[in-house]
Order: sequence, then C-alpha cells, then structure tokens
Amino acid sequence: MPMPAFLVPETPWHRIAEQRAVLRQVWNGDYSLAVPVLSIDWDWQWEADGQTHQNPGCWTESVRRVQDAEFDVRLHLEVVRHQIECLEASDDVGLPLANVPAFDMIVFGTGPLSTAFGSRFILREGAQPFFEPALHTPEEALAAKMPDLLKDGLCPSILERLRYYNEATQGKVILTPSDTAGPWSIATQIWHYEDMLAAIRTAPRAVHSFLDLVTDTILEWYNLQEAYISRWGRSHSSFSFPWSPRGIGIGDDCMVCVSPETFEEFFLPYNNRLSLEYGGIFYHCCMCYERYLPSLVKTEGFLGFDAQPGFNDFDKIEAALTEAHGVWTRICGPQDMEYIRRLKGKAGMFFSVYGATRDDAVEKAREFLAGLRAL
Repeated sequence: MPMPAFLVPETPWHRIAEQRAVLRQVWNGDYSLAVPVLSIDWDWQWEADGQTHQNPGCWTESVRRVQDAEFDVRLHLEVVRHQIECLEASDDVGLPLANVPAFDMIVFGTGPLSTAFGSRFILREGAQPFFEPALHTPEEALAAKMPDLLKDGLCPSILERLRYYNEATQGKVILTPSDTAGPWSIATQIWHYEDMLAAIRTAPRAVHSFLDLVTDTILEWYNLQEAYISRWGRSHSSFSFPWSPRGIGIGDDCMVCVSPETFEEFFLPYNNRLSLEYGGIFYHCCMCYERYLPSLVKTEGFLGFDAQPGFNDFDKIEAALTEAHGVWTRICGPQDMEYIRRLKGKAGMFFSVYGATRDDAVEKAREFLAGLRAL
C-alpha cells in the first residue's frame, strides 16, 4: 500500500540544540540553576473519528495505535505539533525550554523484547500491555538461547513500525526505541516471576546465566533499533526526555520485591553492564523504593533516579543524591520549592510548569523562574 499523506511539521533544530546545551551542563554537574532545565505545557485537544481527546497521552487509544500504524503516526504528529508550540515559547519565557517533539513506542509496553523468548503479548486498552511468561524452571532458563531479533516475537513488528515512522516523518522528527526496561524486568516477563524469585535460592547459577543472556539481548536490541531509526535522538531510552548526552535510562520496578542485599547481588551486576556500555545509568521505579537508594548509587556510572517524595522520604532522597552528586530526574514544579531549595547545588533537577493556556503557562513559567532566582 502507498504511504498515506502526512502533514509533518519541521522540527526547530536550533531550539533542540539550545535545550541540549542546557541539559548537557546539568548532566555534567552544573547544579547552580543559572539556566534551569524547564519545560512548559498547557491544555490542548485532539479530535479523531468524531471523538475529542483532552490532553491525549501515551495510553490514548492504545490498542488501536499498536494495530494501526497510520492512526499511531497521526496521533504522534499531533503530540509533536503541540510540543513544538511549547518549545517555540522559549523566547517568551526567556530561556531555552526543554520540550521535545518526538515519537515514542511506549504503547508496545515495557517488555516487548520478552516476546522474542516466547512470552505472550496481551494488549489492554488504555494501559500497558501485559506479557505472559514463557519459562518456569531453571532448566528451561539454562536452555534458553539468544533469539533472532529480526524474526522472533514482536521484534520484527517493532522494526517494521520504525521503518514506517521513518518514511512517514521523512526524517524530520526525533524517534526513540521501544522500551526494554531493565534486565530484571525483562527477565521476569520471560521466566515467571515467582519461579525466578524462588530460583535465587534454589538455582542461583541459572538466574545469573539467564540474566547474562537477557542483558546480551537488550544490548543487541538497542543497537539494532538504533540502526533502523533515521532520526535517532541519541537517547538510550524509550522516552525522549530526559535527554542525556550519555547513559541509559531504565525502569527497575522489580527491585522492590527483593532485599537490597539481593538487589546488589542479582540486579546490580547487569545494570552495571548497561551502564558501562552506554556511559552511565539513571533509574525509574514507581512509588516507594527509598530503601534501595543507597544501593542504586553504587551502580558504576550512576547518574540519577526519579524517586517521588510523595512515596519516599525526602531526607533519604537528598542523602543519596548528595552522596552521589547525581541528578533527580523527577520533574519538579512550583509546589516543590522547599525540595528545590534543599537540593540546589547538590543535585541536578528538571522543572515543568503547567497552565490552562499558552499565555497562562508562559506567565507561570516566568513567576517560577523568578522564585528559583530568589532561592
């Protein structure tokens, strides 16, 4: 079938260069807030097939987006146009804004790579897909082999979608690879979670062997996807923000089901492999993971984490980031001035302001910047 006609906006590359210069300073240890990393946003709508979506997000029409490449591209382009509008407000705000107009592949979930090992992909409308594990025993895990990423599971479909994105966007838009999460998250979507946890005690050699294999596969999968992407954002993450000049961002939600000691024995070595390959690592974990922060900062090349103060003791967040001189990748706003004051000069931070309209967002951003300068 011929490629549908898409109205593709021109990415303002000079704006992207300006924002990356600011982000690069933060990742390289300038925590002075002289030029804060700030994005803005405001209410917007997208209309499709007679339906109006208010502030459409990554799970809007998620099943259709997986199944219908043309529809997926059209929604992505609406998001890109909105992010360009936000980015072009930089002059009004008075500094380079950090909004990134980009495509992502989060609708394929956090573990599509697991399907290359035989796990089943289960779509869910308005939410992340689920992956039904394929393996249950240490013997099955030890017998597992490196999959063919050009043929196995969802991998060919994802590569085909990347080819489609390339042609549809004519190389004018930043694309990101699919989410692979961390080695443990991928492994437990292949080897049934409870069975793998039990094997830590009964068959630790099988667990380590399997995690080595999964880590090898993650590295190959990232490299393969990057070879397919025509306008790669040079960010080893499924999300375009936070962009970093080096390193990889991974999700590691599974850590909270083991002790910190088990994390350091079974998780850390494989996170270290990714960090050493890409020049650093920063972590995402949902909700409460404060007891693991001292272990995370032991990662070779540790860059940062996103612990939310609503779920984690801020004293522990501050202590870990101060020890590691890391970056707090959680997005802060006007409601977080006390946290910002305590971390200023000790840790890197990212900021965002939301308004009802463009003018409202710009005005709130100016007020927020004035507050930062007064700290």
